[in-house]
Amino acid sequence: MNRVMTLVIGLGFASAAVAVALSLEQQAVAVRTDTDLVVRQEAAREQRHQDWMELMGRRRADLPGEYARQATFALAAADTQRHLRVDLSDGVMMLVEDGYVVRRVPVEIGESLPADGDRKAVEITTGKRIIDQRIRDGQFDLPDWVSWKGQRPKPQKKRSRRKRRRPLPKAIDGLYGARTMILDDGTVLYSTPGWGPWASPSSVRPGGLEMSFTDMASVFGAVSTGAHVYVY
Repeated sequence: MNRVMTLVIGLGFASAAVAVALSLEQQAVAVRTDTDLVVRQEAAREQRHQDWMELMGRRRADLPGEYARQATFALAAADTQRHLRVDLSDGVMMLVEDGYVVRRVPVEIGESLPADGDRKAVEITTGKRIIDQRIRDGQFDLPDWVSWKGQRPKPQKKRSRRKRRRPLPKAIDGLYGARTMILDDGTVLYSTPGWGPWASPSSVRPGGLEMSFTDMASVFGAVSTGAHVYVY
């Protein structure tokens, strides 16, 4: 009888020890799981903080440009004379008179070229600009920084029996098209030419604004030399 009681008590102690060991193991697993969860949460929190700081850094870097854009737009809004506005972000040029947009034309924007040696940077300068030259059917020489090996096509004279008060301009004349405007900073506004390195629709003169001949003709006759051009 005593042996049986001793065996039962021993089994009870053994079961209790096993239960305690299992409980301790479960607690250890739970602690490890909680620790891994805390580590993952901390890593995710750190990543979110890093992403936020990078976003804020980009926004702070864009602030000066946005302030300059808003300042130029404010100057244009206060101008009551007929003028042009060029929105580089939307790729449009607007003819504005008395605060109303009279015409909107799409423009292709040329890329910027950094300064190289004696050559100055070729880029579109934002801010308030002035039309320095208005040129009809101008003959231009290629800039030194253009490597184009083509040849200028020979002009073809066409005779027509139809009488006109004045000859219509040809859309393919000139290196920059039939109509060209040059701003005081050297930015070239031109219609799509029929020959030269920028005759292809996919190529635009660096530091230039290209538009169709029809759009250019509609704007060219509406402004004069000295008119304001707001680029933002």
